[in-house]
Amino acid sequence: MTALNRTTILIADDHPLVLSGVRRELEDIEEFEIIAQSGNGGEALNLISNMHPDIAILDFQMPGLNGIEIAKSLREQNSKTKVILLTMHNEKQIFFKALEVGIEGYLLKDDAVLDIVEAVRSVVAGREFVSKNLTGLMLEKLKGQGVSDKNGNLISELTATEKQVLSLIAELSTNEEISDQLFISRRTVENYKVNLAKKLELGGARDLLKFSIENKKYLGTL
Repeated sequence: MTALNRTTILIADDHPLVLSGVRRELEDIEEFEIIAQSGNGGEALNLISNMHPDIAILDFQMPGLNGIEIAKSLREQNSKTKVILLTMHNEKQIFFKALEVGIEGYLLKDDAVLDIVEAVRSVVAGREFVSKNLTGLMLEKLKGQGVSDKNGNLISELTATEKQVLSLIAELSTNEEISDQLFISRRTVENYKVNLAKKLELGGARDLLKFSIENKKYLGTL
């Protein structure tokens, strides 16, 4: 964050229309500051390494390096910059690779203009953001892993509201959407997530998201 507590952002995309559209949406938000942009992956990596933005919004496919290669390099550098990947591809191999290298946000370009502000806010707050159209890929990633008796027992010990929160997390609902549906404050939603992670013996938001999707059939429907 800058001294004014603004989130610093770098955008890298070699498609001018996508880059300008995403930039325009973010520039309208007072809490965000665009500090650089690029259409080349190698240049983007150098800019991130030198400028250390809070968020890097990266196209999957660019000249030089692609977004996943940049993210992998940043992780090797122990960079604190968080990455949101933009892609035109609803393909499981790209999605799974993005998860493996620790990318915090995965956004289809068709959804980018509408969802980029929410995606940045989610990632800044320490939550993953995944396009809702990709729920099926998340399920496939977890398919076959099974649900242990231990997980079933842990779920059975949750309160009714905790199960509702977990069900909504599995639907990739935002904190605001959970707040509106359950008539509770967003701070309360955050508290529920922290408590759920502890009760379910999970490491944090990433594990909670995966757990909720993996165990979705045990949560029923709202």
